[in-house]
Amino acid sequence: MIARFNGKAEKALREAIGRVPRAEVEQIDAALAGLTDAERSEAIFLGTLVACYVAVDACGSQWPDNANLRQIAEDLATTGTTAERLHLDAGEIYAYLSRTALGPEPLRDVIPDYAEGTRLAIVVAQRAIVVYSPKDTSIWDYLDRIESSIELALALDPTVLPAAVMRAYLPKPAAQG
Repeated sequence: MIARFNGKAEKALREAIGRVPRAEVEQIDAALAGLTDAERSEAIFLGTLVACYVAVDACGSQWPDNANLRQIAEDLATTGTTAERLHLDAGEIYAYLSRTALGPEPLRDVIPDYAEGTRLAIVVAQRAIVVYSPKDTSIWDYLDRIESSIELALALDPTVLPAAVMRAYLPKPAAQG
């Protein structure tokens, strides 16, 4: 059975992501205001997973090292007018990516201010899908693919991980004639 994210949390995250290009910093997380604490936590968790997925995808399905994460953080903080308008900080994004999205620390330990941490998780998810979405793929299609992949991966028994890694690196079989 495939694990599914809470529909209300997912919808709120998508709305928040959609607000990033045109909203003021303080308004970005307003889409999460109607959620319960549990739904809000799930929306932020999903945003964190999106950033993690994109970082791994941007590194050719390899786990990013510190140099990769610094480059990704720099790209997210400097690419596009949204990044410029929001005055994003590459160091803060790097700390979030390395310590929370791809690290073991809770968001509140990296960004103690709850509202600021929530906004950062949303902004980083949005910037990641905008900056690193595959060519000829809309950000919403890329987000659909990310969410589907995450749901499927979360449903897998950990014992299949070696086979999944193996599958990722095996050459594709030649077409049967």
